[in-house]
Amino acid sequence: MKIKTVLFTAILILLSGCAICGKTSPDAHSTAAKSDGRDDYQVTFIGDMHYDGPQYHIEPKTPAGARLHYGQWQSGVSQQLLAEAAKQSKDASFVVQLGDMINGDCDNAEKQSEALRDAYLMLKKFFPGKKVFFVEGNHDHRGKLDAVQAPDRVMLPLMIKELGDDAQMDGLNYSIRHGKDLFIFYDYRKETSGNFVKKAISSNGDARHIFFLTHLPMYPCSIGNPGWVVPHFRELIPLLAEKKAIVINAHTHSMNYIVYKCDAGVLPQLTVTSMGREWFPGTPLNVRCNSFAEWKKGVKPLYFTNPKYKKSIEKLNFFKNEDFVTYRVGHLAPSGFVKLEIKGSQVAAHIFTDNSGKPAETIILK
Repeated sequence: MKIKTVLFTAILILLSGCAICGKTSPDAHSTAAKSDGRDDYQVTFIGDMHYDGPQYHIEPKTPAGARLHYGQWQSGVSQQLLAEAAKQSKDASFVVQLGDMINGDCDNAEKQSEALRDAYLMLKKFFPGKKVFFVEGNHDHRGKLDAVQAPDRVMLPLMIKELGDDAQMDGLNYSIRHGKDLFIFYDYRKETSGNFVKKAISSNGDARHIFFLTHLPMYPCSIGNPGWVVPHFRELIPLLAEKKAIVINAHTHSMNYIVYKCDAGVLPQLTVTSMGREWFPGTPLNVRCNSFAEWKKGVKPLYFTNPKYKKSIEKLNFFKNEDFVTYRVGHLAPSGFVKLEIKGSQVAAHIFTDNSGKPAETIILK
């Protein structure tokens, strides 16, 4: 879809208050974010933020979860985290927020939209002069009544503006070509997302590195809800592994690192969290479990036995212990941010967990 058509659609949505109904082509892809011609560059990744405040909720009573998120923003700890991320991002080419930018659970689309817009504009202030890209998370659309419409109503026009005149998109699925590399932004809610990813990869066969950016993980790593993985994982894993891609996600509220092997190759996944309530400078790194088998022991038995979780069981059974080369799940690091550094054929992830100006750990992803 050409940018003029997308802009026209977005304007209609904003005027009518209707949600985008998926009329864009499932094969649409983007070659936006024009290359700066550099082989070496940096990208900053921000994970779950859960931005929130009482002004985004009409009902007077506040759920316990919302009170928690009010606190992390009203106390200023989340702002401190973002301030340090901005300080470390002076040389970053762009910034990516990996979803759950807001806590959501607003009473209607108007309040949900207001929260999304405020959170995004706040990020733009922390990272002035830089493009800030967004991946949709479950809390970004989770709310009452018509709140689910908010991401398409608010974030789609904002992303169109960031992408530039040559952008083609499939809703909040889009891809950018930066230098020699391809960044794919994945919208897990959209049925055509799998086709979009395939088209983006086939249209960029000369890409040096491919980065698959998603809110939900590719591999089960959340003990609280192990079934939360990307819907198209069965077809995406071999496709991305063959291309030696790298998955970067959020959602689990913990930093972790996983490498999965299959017949097509290996596919690493790095999970990022930026929850301000866990911003404790100087907190040492620790690992909750070191293998997929060990992780499964920590999962509640009901996820394997209760018929209610049949789909989760089917997903878990797809993954075999021996297929994981590395499985470091849990608090690999407390909350923070990641600075990705690309130098030719090497990709390094610098994990920052405090304001010391030094990464707590650096992982070579490729």
